[in-house]
Amino acid sequence: MASFSSQVKTEICGSIRKPAERRAFLTGILLAARRRTATEITLQTECEAFAELFPKLVQSVGSGVRYDTEFHTRSGKLPVWCFVVNGAEQVAALTKPLNLSAAESAAVLAGLGGRALAYAAAGCFVLCGSVTDPDRGYHLEMALSDPALAAAFPELLAAVQPDIRFKTTVRKHDTVLYLKQNEQICDALTFFGAPNASMELAARQVYKNVRSMTNRRINCDMANIDRSVAAGEQQIADIQLIQSAIGLDALPAVLQEIAAARLADPDASLRELGAKMNPPLSRSGVNHRLQRISEIAQKYKNN
Repeated sequence: MASFSSQVKTEICGSIRKPAERRAFLTGILLAARRRTATEITLQTECEAFAELFPKLVQSVGSGVRYDTEFHTRSGKLPVWCFVVNGAEQVAALTKPLNLSAAESAAVLAGLGGRALAYAAAGCFVLCGSVTDPDRGYHLEMALSDPALAAAFPELLAAVQPDIRFKTTVRKHDTVLYLKQNEQICDALTFFGAPNASMELAARQVYKNVRSMTNRRINCDMANIDRSVAAGEQQIADIQLIQSAIGLDALPAVLQEIAAARLADPDASLRELGAKMNPPLSRSGVNHRLQRISEIAQKYKNN
């Protein structure tokens, strides 16, 4: 079964259709490439949808670009597709139409406007990003090897999407941009072109919140039941103590009535006991009489 991260990337790749979208998407991919020099570009991915889309991305800048493709299977892990563009001529044929060079990654990204920036950001995410399954937690990240690109990326996105605020950390030799808040992750997925994944993430959060609230209410109800049972047991014990010490006939008539009702129905609530009185009593009236019985019983406990 595909991971949630893989589902997100598949949805993003499926949204890239027009030539202009493919060019901007490819720009983001090349910016995020771990190896990009004047003579070689190497891209690796576990996303099958991206592997299928890559030839169309290359065609968007020119049909004469040649590249090598390798496919590696791994035991217990997802397979890896590797695309390699070799030679200065082929690298230039791929990068020049995109106004892309190794020395100006941040400037290239900054030069993109409108939806082109969104498609380029999506390309960066598909190549070097991941998002945690919402059942395990909320975490989206991108690991960028270019420090200048990593510094520019959060600022550029915040300028067009103020609610998306990436935090940064360093992992080995990469700068990791990450989000931890579910709302920001939903906004980012929508911006990258995965609205269905965004809605699924939001729906799962609602489900988790409802489940958590239900559990809290159940725990609260159980605690109330436990307290009621304990109080009922104590009331029975007080009545039985008075009965053995002086007899219930020694109590005032109103207390005899409530004592007899409690002995007859140990599990009844205060409201249910009140309904059995003649005339009926309110919950507070029943509680007051039972407290008087408890005070009388307390005198015999002390003795």
